[in-house]
Amino acid sequence: MALDLEHLQKWIGNTEKAEEELELWPVTAMMAALDVPAEDLPKRGDTLPPTAHWNYFVPRVPQSKIDTDGHPQRGDFLPPIPLPRRMWAGSRIKYYKPLIIGEKVTKTSTVYDIKVKEGKSGSLAFVTVKHAYSNANGVALEEEQDLVYRDNPPAATGVPERKPAPEGAVWSREIHPDTPLLFRYSAVTFNAHKIHYDYPYATEVEGYPALIVHGQLIATFLLDNWQRNNPNDTVTQFSFKAMSPLFCGETFKAEGKPAESGNEGELWACTIKGGLTMQADVAWK
Repeated sequence: MALDLEHLQKWIGNTEKAEEELELWPVTAMMAALDVPAEDLPKRGDTLPPTAHWNYFVPRVPQSKIDTDGHPQRGDFLPPIPLPRRMWAGSRIKYYKPLIIGEKVTKTSTVYDIKVKEGKSGSLAFVTVKHAYSNANGVALEEEQDLVYRDNPPAATGVPERKPAPEGAVWSREIHPDTPLLFRYSAVTFNAHKIHYDYPYATEVEGYPALIVHGQLIATFLLDNWQRNNPNDTVTQFSFKAMSPLFCGETFKAEGKPAESGNEGELWACTIKGGLTMQADVAWK
């Protein structure tokens, strides 16, 4: 499908702003899905855990404005890219100051860049969105998100061939993503994307072999596992990139190791057979 890049680039610079209170229930619900014991759940006034900012400022468009894939219709804040498959391919996050559960936060989002490429599977569109989360003390967190749009495959595809994951993990946790976990994470992030819960849609329309585990959920497990093994450190930067889809029912490991020097580390998610599904980097103080 040929894409009109000149028309789509008119959305560059598009900005939206919203204010929201960081209520307690979304973060405690998310952490319950991560299997955190009830006695260890955060309380109002505590620092918001890393990646829990994704539980807030979720799109609340009317049901009549939901597209066939479950996402909000395009053409408002995001450009109207006419490619059916879309995914959150990665993020780069900088943490400056703590966000506190219960405080009011302002989120400012801007469409930063739009690119189009032709690949072996057809047209690809890449959209970069910048988000800034501010509280009474100024900007607390900045994130760049990479969104990818592509055509559906002509027929159902099997499990993709995956690159081998790094070796020498110092931190490792085994995760078993099942349908209740995918449902709970979709619910707490108000994510209606059908690839996470509608098996006929995921397999017959978008051509996947099974339901897809959320990229944000995998990234959350990676950073959560790092934090469990480094409880006295505070994250300052976190970036991740999806390498291959992970499917519901596929056991995977959230792993990582520190760099040879400095307060930095390498994180990754891989199947039990060692296939890489996500790579990430973390820095702390």
